[in-house]
Amino acid sequence: MLVLLLNEGPQNIDDLKEALGISSSALMPQIKKLLKWDIVIYNPETDVYSLSEMGALIVEKLDDFLNLINIYVENHEYWEARDLSDVPYHMRKCIGNLTHCELLEADRGSLFEFHPTFVENILNSKYIMMASSTFQPQTVDIFSKTLQNNLKISCVFTEQIFDKFLKEFPDQFKCFISHDNMTISIRSGHIGPLTLVVTDTFMSLWLFDKKGRFDGTTLISYEDSAIKWGRALFTYYSSISNLVYIDAETDKVELSGYNVTKARNCWL
Repeated sequence: MLVLLLNEGPQNIDDLKEALGISSSALMPQIKKLLKWDIVIYNPETDVYSLSEMGALIVEKLDDFLNLINIYVENHEYWEARDLSDVPYHMRKCIGNLTHCELLEADRGSLFEFHPTFVENILNSKYIMMASSTFQPQTVDIFSKTLQNNLKISCVFTEQIFDKFLKEFPDQFKCFISHDNMTISIRSGHIGPLTLVVTDTFMSLWLFDKKGRFDGTTLISYEDSAIKWGRALFTYYSSISNLVYIDAETDKVELSGYNVTKARNCWL
């Protein structure tokens, strides 16, 4: 707690005592230890304590650890049951960014339908990024409505799911592929989460449990750190996917290398 307080800026002994609610006799032994380890430094001219450079680095890692503990405590039963093995390791390391998540429970009869709260939020967004390995027909209706509202959309599907969408909704998906405000890419390999959706206002995630089952629960967060985490995960999948386009001469769906610039322009 002491080093976290000092991370907010230099403070004198009275400020620290008041914030921690302890006496000088209880506080000074801890300060002396931190001074001895060069984690905290003392400025006699201003009579304040502050973090050293090494102390600041330690607090940064400590902050990451506390964020991870906090998200686990907030939704302990959810995280305990989720299978995170398919989420890329570099993203699992910073999963503590998913702060203040809400769980939207699905009705038994509509496990694979989007929760009404999710739909309301996405229709009021300015852009959409989606990476998905599951077939959700409702996606087509959402894309159609958001494109009418001039939203920008960039999405990545697994090859199997894209083929199913194209087979079930050929006209709509060809229209999506040709639309100036939309890019679609195909991931030939696996996409870890069932579905990831990121907009300018929220991030949402659907994950299997550890027994490979899906219970319809939507994890959603409106925090900037969670949105940033979601963008990074989407960027990872889009960077290893192939952009889809309609060949002007044959009118067939073709694949190209992924155009990062076009995708970014689609949602920035």
